[in-house]
Amino acid sequence: MPPSPAPLTPLDRRRFVQGVAAAAAGAALSPRILGAQGAPWAQRPPGNPQKLTFVVWQYGKIYEQIAKQFEDDWGIKLNQIIEPNVEPQVAKLTTMFGAGDEVDVSLSPIQYLASYIQQGIAVPIDGLPGVDQYVKDFTPFARAAAQRDGKTWGLPYFSTAWIFIYNDELLGKAGFKGKPFKSYPELVEQARKAKKDGVSKYPILWIAGAGFEQLPGTWFNLTWNRGGVIFDKQLAPQLGPGSVARETLKWWQSTFKEELADPNSLNLRFIPACKAFNAGQHVFLGTLHHYYISLINDQAQSPIAGKGRVLGLPGDGKTIGYTMLYILTSATKNKEWAWKLQQYLGGRTKNGEYTQAQRLAQDAMLASGYQSVMESDLLRKAWAKWADVPTVLDVFKKATNFADVVPAVSQPWYPRWSDAINVELTACLQGKSSADQACDNMIAALATAKRG
Repeated sequence: MPPSPAPLTPLDRRRFVQGVAAAAAGAALSPRILGAQGAPWAQRPPGNPQKLTFVVWQYGKIYEQIAKQFEDDWGIKLNQIIEPNVEPQVAKLTTMFGAGDEVDVSLSPIQYLASYIQQGIAVPIDGLPGVDQYVKDFTPFARAAAQRDGKTWGLPYFSTAWIFIYNDELLGKAGFKGKPFKSYPELVEQARKAKKDGVSKYPILWIAGAGFEQLPGTWFNLTWNRGGVIFDKQLAPQLGPGSVARETLKWWQSTFKEELADPNSLNLRFIPACKAFNAGQHVFLGTLHHYYISLINDQAQSPIAGKGRVLGLPGDGKTIGYTMLYILTSATKNKEWAWKLQQYLGGRTKNGEYTQAQRLAQDAMLASGYQSVMESDLLRKAWAKWADVPTVLDVFKKATNFADVVPAVSQPWYPRWSDAINVELTACLQGKSSADQACDNMIAALATAKRG
């Protein structure tokens, strides 16, 4: 039997109490323990609103899931306004705001954030409980998207970077097994060989359906990868004669003229293009968000599952990417509770977890706007079932924020100009106009867009 301990002296008692206090302080650094002891994301705001409203576009069942968790945790009902796509979501938000309806949190496409700020729809979140901790964990993409004019305008929904995808089986049939192109001449060479050998009628499927980030995004990405930009930092267009953007458009058009590119590309945005690629008739798909490889290699619905491979862009691999945001709106009637809802959508839940970001990484291969999630084992293990994770993460290392390539995206007039360039790019790739004519028309369209 061990001997009884000696009684504590007054000095021993003081040291013991100090040690317990220090241990408690150290334990409080753990997010889970901190959440249990009253971290900002675990604190209940004052008041008891009847409901809170958010306006988003559909993505699987993520909003139904997070809404149930919010209601279970806090006992506050959520009014979920979920539109089928970006365009109707933007229309819904602006209509509700104009009518004076209550909206607490909304998704904000990157091309509309400046307009939302200018119109007074978006409000900064600086000074709210826990914001500084979120900002410290932002990735460079998230920081670039969320912070401007010395203020923070939202929390991240997801991040993405542009890639190529190829069908490894068809590439092998064309004689290039495991050796996808590393330059644009090599892309053309491999596509010509695949066409000549009867491997594919149209070896290249481009993301070229009209939209904000589909048709223009492919052109922007190819231009950036080849050493150009669309606007300089003073917002002067870089589309003139001899510009990289103009020469890139000439090259892109040539892939259609030579019938290496599927003409149906011009009708396809992201998901329809993936479905077309899954039919196994194309060797290359580009350029598109990294996470669509999860659809190509989905064993449950893709006939070519397991044959899709991620490929970074040629040369030094320069590509573009961005982070979408959830914004707090000025139409909220209870800012503290609206902030709580915003955190569930784009930050931490009551238990201290980045629940939504982790779910998106696991279920849909979306990247996070938080560095801690991007570096987590959870993300690596989840992504491994769809793609080579080091290859995908390497793409992110070489990615530049969309707004650095197209600085005008932060201007209120940009969405109007985006509509105009979709028309010009489509006509060019259809062979109805030259790349020179298209670029001249896009430059001219700037004046109209700025006038509104």
